[in-house]
Amino acid sequence: MKRKKKTILGMVALLFLAGVGYGFYMWFKPHRDVTNEKGIEITSEAIFDSFASNEMKANELYLNKAIQVTGEVIQVKKNQLGKTVVYLKSNDSIYGVNCTFKNDPGLLQKNSVITFKGICTGYLGDKNAPGDVVINQGIIVKK
Repeated sequence: MKRKKKTILGMVALLFLAGVGYGFYMWFKPHRDVTNEKGIEITSEAIFDSFASNEMKANELYLNKAIQVTGEVIQVKKNQLGKTVVYLKSNDSIYGVNCTFKNDPGLLQKNSVITFKGICTGYLGDKNAPGDVVINQGIIVKK
């Protein structure tokens, strides 16, 4: 009986250590750099409409892929981590494309048209209300 308890306790400890090791691996894994990746070229209106009309199909096309989106800047902010976030215009009066920069892009002006390249991480909407398309770890391609 004691031998069985020791074996089970050893297996639980081994699984715990494996989980901790995997967590450290994922935490310290280098972030993806889209600088040299070829991005899917699209306008902010088109990618927003794609997610708003059929999120599942848009996920197949864009999720976790490098996206090079061109659109009109409607707002520039800093997030809680101090990263610059730009909202690009869509065909919706409230929601749009939320682009978070990896590094400071410098001065960006409202109503200017920019091209941003980053990784699409999804859509913050549901069937009852639209939301924002989210693109992270981005760089400025063209001001």
